[in-house]
Amino acid sequence: MIMKKTNINLIPDCSNPSPDYYCTWQTQLYATCGGTPAEQRKNIGERMLFEKEKPFGWAYFYEAARSDLFLVMDDSWDVPFDGNEAYYGSLILNDEKFPCATRNSTGNGAALKRLTDRIKALGWKGLGGWVCAQESRRFMGDLTIEQYWMERLRDANAAGFSYWKVDWGKKARDFQLRKMLTDLSRNIAPNLTVEHAVIPSIIPYSDVYRTYDVPAILSIPMTMRKLKEILGTEKTEYGYMGLINCEDEVYIAAAGGFTMGVMRHPYAGAFGDGRADCSFPSVHRNLKTKMQEVTRAARWHRIAPAFGVGGREVHIDDKELRDTWCFENIDEEIEAWWLKHPFFKDMKDHTMSVYAPARISRGCALPEAIPDENGNVPYMVAAGHPNGAYSIVTLGRTLNRMYEIPRCHVRFHIDSANTVAVFGDYKNLILEMTHKKMKSVYMQDLADETAYDVTDSVFFEGQEIIIPGELIRRIGTIAQSQDDTSEPGVIIRFEYKIM
Repeated sequence: MIMKKTNINLIPDCSNPSPDYYCTWQTQLYATCGGTPAEQRKNIGERMLFEKEKPFGWAYFYEAARSDLFLVMDDSWDVPFDGNEAYYGSLILNDEKFPCATRNSTGNGAALKRLTDRIKALGWKGLGGWVCAQESRRFMGDLTIEQYWMERLRDANAAGFSYWKVDWGKKARDFQLRKMLTDLSRNIAPNLTVEHAVIPSIIPYSDVYRTYDVPAILSIPMTMRKLKEILGTEKTEYGYMGLINCEDEVYIAAAGGFTMGVMRHPYAGAFGDGRADCSFPSVHRNLKTKMQEVTRAARWHRIAPAFGVGGREVHIDDKELRDTWCFENIDEEIEAWWLKHPFFKDMKDHTMSVYAPARISRGCALPEAIPDENGNVPYMVAAGHPNGAYSIVTLGRTLNRMYEIPRCHVRFHIDSANTVAVFGDYKNLILEMTHKKMKSVYMQDLADETAYDVTDSVFFEGQEIIIPGELIRRIGTIAQSQDDTSEPGVIIRFEYKIM
């Protein structure tokens, strides 16, 4: 296999324009050693972000990807340690949790700016926060609903606060409130991104809509199923971005033109007290050892930013795949924790099944996979981006208690594109092109800084370029340490001869 190292870097030196972020919620769980949501809500504050000793120091995560991500403080950054419900929806930086930022500040906007500046000084793209979808009883006073939220938007604008993750609350299903927040932000805080969730009807009038919570062990098929329910049925109204956030499925986000809200974190292994991490179990994908996937996805978004629903063709496979998780040890603590999750209420014979479309594509035809020797195919997501780039991912299957990507021959039509991102695992990737005369083929790990000339390692057959899966695996994992188990992710650049 011939790989000639070059002095070329295929990744631009710029910030990712997509509103991607790292969210602290699962790290809050880690800090509690698997505690209750009430305990998680206590574990967000200045100490957790900036005290470097494990399990804290979250503002120092993602050094390679920080410039491409917002840091979003999750549930209860604006609520005292005692969890006083009267503060939900306040969006006022809590002085118990953030004493340095709030000390001697002349108002909430100034306090938020002090914290925002500190986060940006560490290299993050910006700071954001979780928003309870209701007005705080503690601060509502005689204000109208519109006046209340205008005040908070003015604070966000003064602080350079970047992101509102509008989540649950008494008004979580209030369409008018959600639309009002996005509309008001346009004039008051134009640099703020407002994310919505819960009610898909808000998608045409939102900038970002989150697919919402899924458990890690079946998050791929569950996310694919949610995308099926969203895509192709909604169109974005004029003036709204209509982006879809796939949470921690970072390769789905990258390959499909979606945004991501990263939940995984680098504290791999068990909780601090030795018990298994129930949210990111090592018995499955072990997502906490797949940190370079986040870097690759974020860097691809520098080249091919996320794009909104509507306006580009969508194809959703009629064929559905069935993934399963078999609970073999239901008395063990980690599996007992999962069984409490509402997603598992329909379990039969200790087995949870999820059906989801095998393939989804946006702006391009569906890719095709030849089943492997066991008759299995991966989930696949692909996109033809508005700027002419293409991307594809093969995603793993969960069958009983095993996770793996079926290694298949995959065929994907890319017209006459110059740039393609490839994520996942393949036997061979066959790119069908509207051929120009090929001069060179370059490939680079999206987490690396150097491209390789692989022209002599790929095969040209008529209108097809055959890329060996081994080449994708080899180059697509170059940048990761031995302890990082991230699946491959490469950018491929084609150079054509001038006719």
